Amino acid sequence: MTTSPHRQVSAAAGGRPAVQPTTRTPTRPVPGQVSVLPVLGIGEIRAGDDLAGVLLPALEAMDVQDGDVLCVSTKIVSKALGLRVDPEHRDAAVESAAVRTVARRRHTRVVTSVMQIASGPVMAAAGVDSSNAPDGPLLLPEDPDACARDLHRSLSDALGMRIGVLLTDTSSRIWRVGVGDIALGAAGVTSLQDLRGGVDADGRALTVTVRNLADELAAAADLVKGKASGVPAALVRGVPGATDGAVPARELSRTGEDDWFRRPSLESVWVALGLEPHQEPIARMSPEPIAERIERALAVAAIPRSGDPGHRAVARLVPAPGTASVRPDRSDGPEGPEGPDGPDGPDGPDGPDDPTLTAGARIEIIPAGPDPKDWIVAGSLAERIRVALGAESLGAPLPTLAIDIARPEIPEDRR
Repeated sequence: MTTSPHRQVSAAAGGRPAVQPTTRTPTRPVPGQVSVLPVLGIGEIRAGDDLAGVLLPALEAMDVQDGDVLCVSTKIVSKALGLRVDPEHRDAAVESAAVRTVARRRHTRVVTSVMQIASGPVMAAAGVDSSNAPDGPLLLPEDPDACARDLHRSLSDALGMRIGVLLTDTSSRIWRVGVGDIALGAAGVTSLQDLRGGVDADGRALTVTVRNLADELAAAADLVKGKASGVPAALVRGVPGATDGAVPARELSRTGEDDWFRRPSLESVWVALGLEPHQEPIARMSPEPIAERIERALAVAAIPRSGDPGHRAVARLVPAPGTASVRPDRSDGPEGPEGPDGPDGPDGPDGPDDPTLTAGARIEIIPAGPDPKDWIVAGSLAERIRVALGAESLGAPLPTLAIDIARPEIPEDRR
């Protein structure tokens, strides 16, 4: 196996390193073999640093080659641009960076907001990140594609070869556990590879396959870089066609009418029931007790729609005969421990064996009075409750609860 040439670097006018090649035989990628190489020696990036000038000596020392794709953590781009905020202003920065809120979930006493950012991706906390940021949380660049283009132009001009540049960040995937890196910005990379019209290994026509190559490259690069390693960049080498086109990372996000999952199930139903964003409750990130989900459905159903004078009926969960009617508060406050033996665990009072939800438990609706309009309102509330309970049942089944409309008590005429 041949070795890669190293380059000697000396200072040049204007602060840009002058690269002088040595005489070593370059290594060429083996067909069918992909290499992921960490870019070492970057050091801590500070606001105002010339990122291309910092990366160039390290790339030259690695014998960067035509067709390589440089994957750079977006965090160091944010650091170079000075996109820091004071920790006390973090929440305001998250709200400012988002174009819409997709969902909110509570974890103990912390609420995580899942939001869409201006460039398209949907991310936790709008991508505002405090890890490896001792001087304060870092914002994402407003236009990662533009940042990738600037870096790509500077490096390509200096190197005199065709390379690709991706700005990457860590994100979760819908319906998948854990996180992995995705591409937020791209320049000189065939981010989407349209394989339609080709054939698979068995000769069958490919009719729907469009490969998200940018995210695959970003995930591969993260195997040799990441938060704990202190390596903010990597080269991916040997991927056929990786730099044959130029598709911006913005094209990788499904937005608008193309977004099949614009809101999670609960939030979608809440919107359909007429709730305003500020009226939406916050579900927990972890599995929730059955009684808590039922109580939330009752609360959601009772919220009046915009312009509605309000429901003139009251709904309550009636426990099974012979069981206690009052349960402890199920909030996420500091009142008790968490875990398997705490209030959030399966053995807590609101777990699956909650006696209030055994056979005979029901929901009772009491109209405000005997007027037919009051009974119509009570019937409307019953239907809203059924819809809200149906939404809560999408994630995990709820027990079947009868919904009864009771006759209101009419005060005695004491005349």
